[in-house]
Order: sequence, then C-alpha cells, then structure tokens
Amino acid sequence: MGKGDSGKRETGKRDDAHARRQAVIDGLLADALRPAYTYRLPTHASLPADIRRAIDALLAKAEAQSRRSLTYDDLEEALPPRDVSAEDLEAIFWVLAEHGIEVEDGQGG
Repeated sequence: MGKGDSGKRETGKRDDAHARRQAVIDGLLADALRPAYTYRLPTHASLPADIRRAIDALLAKAEAQSRRSLTYDDLEEALPPRDVSAEDLEAIFWVLAEHGIEVEDGQGG
C-alpha cells in the first residue's frame, strides 16, 4: 500500500462519517415534519352531528346579526346538552375561525 491508498481510506472515512451525520439529520428533519403531515385539522363534515348543528347555529347567528364575533353566552346556548370535550370545543373554534368569526367576552361586534 502506498501513500495514495491511505489518502483514499481517509477520504472514504470522511465520506462515511458525513453520510452517517446526514442520515441522522435527515431522520431528525423527517421526525420534526411528521406531525404536520399526520395531524388533520377538523372539518365541519368530520364532526359529530350535534357539534355540526352547534356550529351551524353559531354561523347563522353571526350572519343574521352581521357580526364577526360571538360571545361565550352565544356559544353556551348553541352547545349540545351533553358534556362537550376539549377536542369538540377546539373544532368549533377552528371552524368558526375559518369563517372569520371569533368567540370573545362581551357583547360581540
């Protein structure tokens, strides 16, 4: 083995080390991006029927009163009589936000 062989081995080791580091970085990036691809935002059609009816009532109220915000009292009136989960509430707020409507304290506006 001559001098040229040891240089090739060193270059090969650096290339292997670089490839391993790159594989780790690629894996970390893939893991970081995965939740963005797997989480599905709620849609009106994917919600339980009673939650869809609540959203429809809230949208109708906002439209009838030409308002872009509703009160928590409005929300409370529209909710079904059952215990509503945090996920249901999140979905309601999300769908309302898609329509440019927010829920806030006070008189609305």
